[in-house]
Amino acid sequence: MLPHPPHPREVVFELRELDLELSLGTDGVLGEDVQDQLRAVDDPRLERVLERALLGRAELVVDDQDLCLGVAVDLFELLELPLADVRARIGEPPVLDDAADRLDLRGPRQLLELGELVGTVGSLREHCDEEPTLGLGRPGAIGLSHRHPAVIMTPAMPISDLAARTLQLVDVPSESRREQPAMELVRSLLPGELLYDDGEAIIWGDAAAPVALAGHLDTIPAQENLPGRIAGSAVHGLGASDMKGGVAVMLELARAEAPARYVFFTREEVALEESPLPAVFESGVLAGTELAVVLEPTDAILHAGCLGNLQARVEFHGESAHSARPWTGRNAIHLLAEGLAPLARLEPLEVELDGLVFREVLSAVGVEGGIAQNVVPALASAELNFRFAPGRSRDEAEARLRELVPDGELHVLHNSPSAPPALGNPLVDRLRALVPDVAPKQAWTPVAQFAEQGIDAINYGPGATAYAHRQDEQIPIANLHAVYDTLARFLS
Repeated sequence: MLPHPPHPREVVFELRELDLELSLGTDGVLGEDVQDQLRAVDDPRLERVLERALLGRAELVVDDQDLCLGVAVDLFELLELPLADVRARIGEPPVLDDAADRLDLRGPRQLLELGELVGTVGSLREHCDEEPTLGLGRPGAIGLSHRHPAVIMTPAMPISDLAARTLQLVDVPSESRREQPAMELVRSLLPGELLYDDGEAIIWGDAAAPVALAGHLDTIPAQENLPGRIAGSAVHGLGASDMKGGVAVMLELARAEAPARYVFFTREEVALEESPLPAVFESGVLAGTELAVVLEPTDAILHAGCLGNLQARVEFHGESAHSARPWTGRNAIHLLAEGLAPLARLEPLEVELDGLVFREVLSAVGVEGGIAQNVVPALASAELNFRFAPGRSRDEAEARLRELVPDGELHVLHNSPSAPPALGNPLVDRLRALVPDVAPKQAWTPVAQFAEQGIDAINYGPGATAYAHRQDEQIPIANLHAVYDTLARFLS
């Protein structure tokens, strides 16, 4: 069980006059070396308080002045050290049924019921940005993080580790159809047995969990943005925002054993017909899923629903002739220009669903025609991209496109469905309590594939939408932290 229960009970004790040094032995067992400023201190009660809390793998939050542990018992006001504020959250009342002088007689379970720790000690204020205080990157260590002004930062995974995982994924090239090295990395990082693995999709986790987290490993082709780097509070490099940052969050939640089904897959940045998700759905491994959270770039807010994506080629046929005598033929490029003229004047169509406004848009995204400079062309074509709003089916979208270009010969290349916002789902309500900002997804994402299977889905990921697919692609490290922390609370 992850930390962050909805209503934790906290009990504080202060440590002011002692210096506390924590260290991890080679065997992974936490030890304490407690001294005051004048002499050694050997207090069994102190040992039990610190040892049982920390070995209980609590998540700790570091602030400026006080050291606090979550359990409301006055007997803990027995220590005083000049340390940062450390607070553990617990879900149930602490099991303390005896006096302070008998701490050493009770079992660890009777001291605190603490959440499982999945992090390490993060960088503290007196250290540089990339310098860990203790044991950074070591699984099973203590998790510390700052409490910043106005926001309590309590990730079970330190920001620097999430950034390092994102960079590790970025540095494994995985252009669409060449994702296998990245898939192998994911396999190596997931603990325990997989629920499904057909080479193009991997599912891991709790087979009965109502929530599925989903993310693709493929990227667009590189634009001289490999290898990646960490600089300026961001991870830079190919796929950092779309969507290896989201995959990094998924991996660390899985390694923390947050209860969910985790869906990693390939070939999302290409035509829908190549997607491996239909085979996943047919296998039944996602049966019973009540909500899918797709970690596409959303700037760490919720993006509900998605637009459909219809790609088509429209052809205009004329008659070839010598360019010195064009009246003896029919210029197909001229026909194309006339046929596409209404599209240039077409305004976005606003469609409102559940209080969200989606914009239907149609664009010419490519033109081809002509065989030589002295030949009137007999054939010219244009590629059209129609992004249609939720509520319009794929067949309806194709019919609408034919209405808009009646004079051309239309060939549909691929047609991906739209998805409704799914804001009425009770699990979405729970997520909105943690992430109140909701926007319509003005793009296509795999939430549509889940929606077609009757599985409500929503987009929520750390990627920066403004940097997706750019040469200078990057993701703010703060977004990685925010999404990890939110999903850890949501899943617990």
